[in-house]
Amino acid sequence: MEHDGVVRLPHDEGVHLSPLEWWYFNGHLATVDGRTFSYHFVTFQSALSSGLAPRVVQLSWSDHGEDLHLTAEQATVSTTESSSGHFDLPTNDWRMSGDGDSYELSFQLENYVVELEANSEKPAVLHHGGGLVDLGIAGKTYYYSRTDLTTSGTISISGIPNSVAGTSWMDHQWGDFTIANIGWDWLSLNLDDGSDLMVSVVWEQEDGADIATYGTYIPPDSSPVHLPSDDISLEPTGIWTSPKTGGVYPMGWTLGIDSLALELAMVPAIEESEFAISEIIPVVYWEGSVAAAGSKNGAAVSGNGFVEMVGYVHFDLSTLPTPPAQP
Repeated sequence: MEHDGVVRLPHDEGVHLSPLEWWYFNGHLATVDGRTFSYHFVTFQSALSSGLAPRVVQLSWSDHGEDLHLTAEQATVSTTESSSGHFDLPTNDWRMSGDGDSYELSFQLENYVVELEANSEKPAVLHHGGGLVDLGIAGKTYYYSRTDLTTSGTISISGIPNSVAGTSWMDHQWGDFTIANIGWDWLSLNLDDGSDLMVSVVWEQEDGADIATYGTYIPPDSSPVHLPSDDISLEPTGIWTSPKTGGVYPMGWTLGIDSLALELAMVPAIEESEFAISEIIPVVYWEGSVAAAGSKNGAAVSGNGFVEMVGYVHFDLSTLPTPPAQP
């Protein structure tokens, strides 16, 4: 299907033959007895002229009660095949699949084995109105989200199964763009008034100059609203220095959206949420759960979400190794 700058669903739920594509999930989960967890699970895939499609999957898992943050990665190579309306991306013993209505996620690391089903409760959100985002020197990307996924499943901890329920968020991006010279601060929030919010601040890695600041507000019962740069303020309230990489990250934020009369303070669940283990993609980033509280139009509002920060540790994408093909 040819694109004219607009995401076409359900077709675009599938796999595109793009230089760069990713499917990203984050979520918050709880057991009946009140144990809480969060996760991020993302598949990156590239379609090469050789007919091969290297695939890298990255995972972080937080056990909030144990103040534990774990990260892991798997990689494989498949052949380049597009699909329409659905995707199924097995990578060794991990898997993500879905068709826009429901998604299945499965992964394991250390003594946690996770099986989840996530069902979309709202229509897809096409960012920038039609789903095409201009990132200046980085190129253009198609980008949509499913912001409210009712999630349930099982977490087995040291072989003991626990039923869990919660909410997840899904992003899908693809196109002929690069992340080589840029950094970004990105956040997703699910608020207790039923609204959702995405904000992205993209900047040049060399000098920090702004490239694109934008957001999308999703009211509980009406159409998404595009938020331009002059409507958004995102300011750090502290810093955190990584003991692994020496990267210095903002840590804790105040978020303001003028048009919504929204003011939120966001606090990370676990500060040490850096992803710095990749042997395939030399990109170090911070990805973690946050709690938000503040006011909107004079009424108290709270919620939770995720923050992602890329570009605070220099990376070089000039030479990327190809993950080995699996037997």
